[in-house]
Amino acid sequence: MVFLNPGEAVEHGTGQHWQLVSQFMGIAARSFDMQLEVLYAERDHLLMQRQAEEVARRADAPDYVVIVNEKMAAQPMLMALARSSAKVMVIHNDVTARQRREIGDERQRIPNWIGTVTANATRGGYRLMSYLCQRLAGAPPRVIGITGDPNTPVSQERASGVEAYLAGARGARTYQLVFSDWSYADSEQKARVLLARYPDTNLVWAANDSMALGALNAVKARGAPVLVGGMGALRGALRSVAEGGLAAMVGGDYFIGAWAMVLLYDYHRGMDFAASGGARQTLDFLSVVHQGNVDRFSQAVFDHGDRLDFTVFSKALHPEPGRYDFSLARLVGPFAGAV
Repeated sequence: MVFLNPGEAVEHGTGQHWQLVSQFMGIAARSFDMQLEVLYAERDHLLMQRQAEEVARRADAPDYVVIVNEKMAAQPMLMALARSSAKVMVIHNDVTARQRREIGDERQRIPNWIGTVTANATRGGYRLMSYLCQRLAGAPPRVIGITGDPNTPVSQERASGVEAYLAGARGARTYQLVFSDWSYADSEQKARVLLARYPDTNLVWAANDSMALGALNAVKARGAPVLVGGMGALRGALRSVAEGGLAAMVGGDYFIGAWAMVLLYDYHRGMDFAASGGARQTLDFLSVVHQGNVDRFSQAVFDHGDRLDFTVFSKALHPEPGRYDFSLARLVGPFAGAV
């Protein structure tokens, strides 16, 4: 199996999300006795396309290739890999409606594109804002948002979940939503400008850890009573939550590759995941991590992550009816106060 990872092999300011996706895929691969090769594109979508073309030319093709629709790169990658005997799965960023009009859906015009697996980022954004607004104790939300690349579908989905919650919250107002490059420095700079522009802001949310921590630093510099939350839940952000800095993080995105490994293992064993939820699956497992549950979550994921057992989710190993149940509580054990 080959994973064309859009992120950096070594973190350079945008967080360790993609290294963790590979890490947990590796843990899942070992538990299923699967061989995993990871190629990093260093956030260069053109390099990622070249990597797909290289894999497609291999005389000894892998059984499976996992790709990401980062910066809308999935379409040319799928078209290149259509020449390979490898089966292809898209994860994390779904293929957009416009792309689907041009290349079709899974198992249609590109027959070896067998599935797409994404987290329900909209629900994740909704849960984050629900928790943060509860912390306001009745004060009307005055919100600044910092999300990622506008050409990245999951960036838009996280923002739409936040706005869906605020649309039903009494007196809520989003002052501004800005796009960032996923980095600490850019988010801090943008947050400083926005906090000066909207001095009565009481909530700031950001679409990944680095941006949330950057925004938090801007809030601290201003000395304003503003709650800051984000999505991702990497070590540094969880440490900030535990220390009372960040109010909350939505965690679990980095397991999406491991969930894909479960589905591909079952598919390889003759149990097609499409019969249990379809070829295109949006998984609702993202959970809010806050000061009340952060220690248990952090210990299970980061201190003892190599002990996580992904085989319990396999229908080939543990047959059960219905859709796959990729819940974090089932993976890491119950952590009190999860939303």
